[in-house]
Amino acid sequence: MKLALRAIVLVFLGARLGASSQYVQEPQLEACRVWNEVTHALMSGPLAGKAARERYQALWATITVDDLPAPKLNHWQWMFPLPGYDASAFGESYWVDDYRYLDGPQAQGYPGLRIYLQDRGRLGLDDRTKKPAPVVSATDGVVVAAEKFWKEGDPSVLGDFVTVLDQQDKLLFTYANLGRIRVSPGQLLVKGEVVGWVGRTGQEIQARHLGTQLGFMVHTFDKGLFYPVYPGRALRVAGQVAWPLKEGEVRPRIQPPQPGADVDQDDDGT
Repeated sequence: MKLALRAIVLVFLGARLGASSQYVQEPQLEACRVWNEVTHALMSGPLAGKAARERYQALWATITVDDLPAPKLNHWQWMFPLPGYDASAFGESYWVDDYRYLDGPQAQGYPGLRIYLQDRGRLGLDDRTKKPAPVVSATDGVVVAAEKFWKEGDPSVLGDFVTVLDQQDKLLFTYANLGRIRVSPGQLLVKGEVVGWVGRTGQEIQARHLGTQLGFMVHTFDKGLFYPVYPGRALRVAGQVAWPLKEGEVRPRIQPPQPGADVDQDDDGT
């Protein structure tokens, strides 16, 4: 009965997110779902850092199972997460003195970069298109958190966010302050695939009326602890997705190599 129910859920997810969406297999899928629940409880306040650390550490070995195809050439180069923008759009907001991820909404500092959208009216829309701006995954990976329950007054500065684990380099990428999310825990992504759209969620944006932004953060993980990584240098040389995206496009030109195919291809799939 439980397996049948899970199959129904996966069919529903596939229909909702598009037939091209792919998910990891069990038990990794269940581990991603639980990781997402732990993250929600930590960032919304009810779960203490010590308990969260124990649960994260117990999940890590299962979460990091790598069932992606062999890495492509130039795997090292990230995709810039905000199509049509570049490093000139981010502010040097990175400040990690006394920062601890496990402090949740009480964490000090800011362990990432704020990538600002051209949105003079602060409506959550790109001035150039008058539409929400898509956010793409900087790397191949698997979704381990897709938090879309933020409401005004909630303490989290991340707002609605997505966290993607790069299974090759074991880096955790967080895309914060989103308005809409199109992925779910356990979903496999290729570099450049849309994870959501920029919004104005997050306690700090609302309280301080900050500019519309994508919060972009990278962490390593060791023994239950998260360590921030400065992403600015990699973003300065990051690749770009063709702009504007075609109407309804959710998958980039980059395609994962098929089993037995030549993986020594350029990042544009040619």
